[in-house]
Amino acid sequence: MPYALIVASLLIGTMLSPALAQEQPATDDLAAAIASVEQSAPAGADPQVLATNLPLAKLKLKKARLLEGSAWYAAANIADEVAEGLRLVEMTRAGRRYVPPKDTLSELAYTAQNDGSVQPYYVHIPEAYDGEREWPLIVFLHGYVPSISVVDPWVLGEDVCDIAERNGCILLIPYGRRNTDFQGVGEVDICDAIEQTRAQFRIDPDRIYLSGVSMGGMGAWNMALRRPGFFAATTPISGQTDMFRWWGWDPQGMTPFKRFLVAWDNPEEMAQNARGQSFFVQHGELDSLIPVIESRSMVARMRALDIPVGYYEFTGASHYIYWDTPCFENAWGWCKDFTLDRAPSRVTFRCFSLRYNRAHWLTIDRLKQWGTPATVDATIAQDGARLDITCENVAALSVDLAGCPLAANEQFVVTVNGEQREVTPQDGRLAIEIDPAPEQQWPPLKRNGLCGPAEDVLNAPFIMVQGTAGSDAEDLALATKVGMWVEEWDRFADGLPRVCTDEELTEEQARTMNLVLFGTPQTNAVLARIADRLPVTIGDHSYEVLGRTFAGPNLGLALCYPNPEQPDRYVLIYSGELYGRRLSINHKHDMLPDFLIFDSTRFTIGDTEANVFGGWFDVDWQPKPELAWEGDHEPGRPVVEE
Repeated sequence: MPYALIVASLLIGTMLSPALAQEQPATDDLAAAIASVEQSAPAGADPQVLATNLPLAKLKLKKARLLEGSAWYAAANIADEVAEGLRLVEMTRAGRRYVPPKDTLSELAYTAQNDGSVQPYYVHIPEAYDGEREWPLIVFLHGYVPSISVVDPWVLGEDVCDIAERNGCILLIPYGRRNTDFQGVGEVDICDAIEQTRAQFRIDPDRIYLSGVSMGGMGAWNMALRRPGFFAATTPISGQTDMFRWWGWDPQGMTPFKRFLVAWDNPEEMAQNARGQSFFVQHGELDSLIPVIESRSMVARMRALDIPVGYYEFTGASHYIYWDTPCFENAWGWCKDFTLDRAPSRVTFRCFSLRYNRAHWLTIDRLKQWGTPATVDATIAQDGARLDITCENVAALSVDLAGCPLAANEQFVVTVNGEQREVTPQDGRLAIEIDPAPEQQWPPLKRNGLCGPAEDVLNAPFIMVQGTAGSDAEDLALATKVGMWVEEWDRFADGLPRVCTDEELTEEQARTMNLVLFGTPQTNAVLARIADRLPVTIGDHSYEVLGRTFAGPNLGLALCYPNPEQPDRYVLIYSGELYGRRLSINHKHDMLPDFLIFDSTRFTIGDTEANVFGGWFDVDWQPKPELAWEGDHEPGRPVVEE
């Protein structure tokens, strides 16, 4: 059986019943029309037409096929989606870009770079929009709904859209890839939807506002605090701010790497990043779903840091203030008066990863040690002639001179942790090296875009690669695991990723994508080529790292590492048992460190497998004993006999 058919047959709920076979021609016609226009697009075709029309046509096809498999929708619903898709194809052939109507909430779509899937987003364009000037943009993040899907999205009513219009703003509602908490791939979805909207409409980059409710309130906190200097103002509504408090977790009872990963997604851990930004927070006094202490605590922490923040609490109100209070009018009427402060004189920044390493005009380029947050407090003197920096766990940083209030000069006086130095600008930047970089050809030092952990692999273009070098039984077992992973990704991120075998992987794919490899060096030919350049020796349910060997029929490995054949890309290796079968689906990937050996049969906290041995590679991508922990949440406890 062809590999693609093996994987398809393993996906849950993808096969249509015979009774629905007669409905297929309509969707098949649309699929054929899309394929035809993709194959025959003229060389001079407007790329904006293709980027706008075809993803939306594919989304209509996806929705029509989902509707075919549901008893809740009539044939007319399916026919409407197909008709819209065919109309978009004809517009593409005619070279006309689809433009959504004004004064209504419209569905658009884009092609996600990471997994190649089509994803929806929703925009409301004011009646007065004419493209002659730049408009402010409100980015609204939706709340959690278990049943959310592309055919049943979480969107705002026209009455709320009218509030955005009255305040003179375009409204964007990302899909967020279902209920991802706007972390990982959900966060990427926000960024992609913003870029797509900016490509189609004239958006003022200094007036992009971020808002969200409930889960989206937490998402708004995290997005703004991870990217200081992007949003002009942020208005979280009824959102979580401390995931330890929210889940009732004791940080001291968790494995250090797991504690670090939770803190990574924790707004209160990044409160100092709010400096130089504008926030207005709202919450209901009697919120029983997300208690009001979440907002009160965050606001108190910001004010203790002398960071201004607006706060309004609805007396006697529940969680659902976004349906029965003027919170949207409050939020959007407030934020419209702000523009982005591109040149604050002081930047305070805390980050957990080089993925989020920029705040306003300052960038952290290297860390001293992984697994420890980096902090920077940088202040420019009033005369603009001097820069004072206090930092921890920072090996190198840089300053963008075009975006900061330093006065023009051929040389600058910079004080770092009390040590004064003179720094000469190069290419419009001040490069400040605190610790010399190690001289090494391989592996590359951790940096933005190549710092791990596993989640970071999936935020960029990736392809699943199943091994076929083993026996028939081994090949089938790997195909089953790939199918399970793909099905879980679809439930989590609403997209089917690219899949191939080790024999089918092309040089172009290996050069341009992160590789998610399934198998061992004995069963996966791609893994075999790089196995001797990895920090973990991989056998059949056997793994050696840091001089220790762990073996057992229930063990599995998840390993994130630079690709030895393409050092600017990742490999993510799944060997042995499949990770995360008991883990909450929306946090399957963001709870993986750089490497993890686990026992698939043991149930522990968090509905996941028991950690056997795992942790971080350091800044040089090398395993270090002090960054690896044995056991789940009792560091040092032996779990598996050597």
